[in-house]
Amino acid sequence: MRIGTEASLSWLKSDLKPLEKMNYPEPYTKRLMKKEKISNGDLLYHPIHGLCRVERVTPPSLYDRGGPSYSLVPKIATRMKSRFVISAADLEVSGFHGLVTPKEANKILHYLKAGNGKGHPGTDSSSNPQDQTWDLARALQTFAYDKFEAKDQRKRQALERSAKGLVGELSCVFKITLKKTADRVLKNLGHASRINPSVLSALALAGED
Repeated sequence: MRIGTEASLSWLKSDLKPLEKMNYPEPYTKRLMKKEKISNGDLLYHPIHGLCRVERVTPPSLYDRGGPSYSLVPKIATRMKSRFVISAADLEVSGFHGLVTPKEANKILHYLKAGNGKGHPGTDSSSNPQDQTWDLARALQTFAYDKFEAKDQRKRQALERSAKGLVGELSCVFKITLKKTADRVLKNLGHASRINPSVLSALALAGED
């Protein structure tokens, strides 16, 4: 992924030839492109950059086997006027993905509720097209009952990213404010007195509109 440039990332290419008569599962990005053709105006979400709009889709060159590239701009304009240019081959690792469905979002909330204080319930994340959103939920669940101290900067930053990313995406899906979403996430995590105080602070920060 490159920021503020129109250059395409074509370094991620595969030299492997497809095997004939073998029913291997296709890579995530190929499944995504087949299932959901990304077009101008589509919205993709990023845990840090938030909701972004596909401003332009650039077809691949004659010798580029990495697929098209996408120029994305944040839906909420900022002073920096950021722009992200990502090739189809890099889409999965870039962090950008389509929003989860309301049904999937409710499954995530149920997962947080089912696991509060009792470990992690079994979840088949491989069946979820947006594994990244589930990763945020699992991380938040872990942090909620972890005994790490607030002075652990690395864990605190990871926690804040997880809270911001999950609250931001669920807010877009449910079409409610960040604060209401953060409150809903906290309610499903369990009683506040049992949750790591750093998680409470991270959710409060993520809930600021």
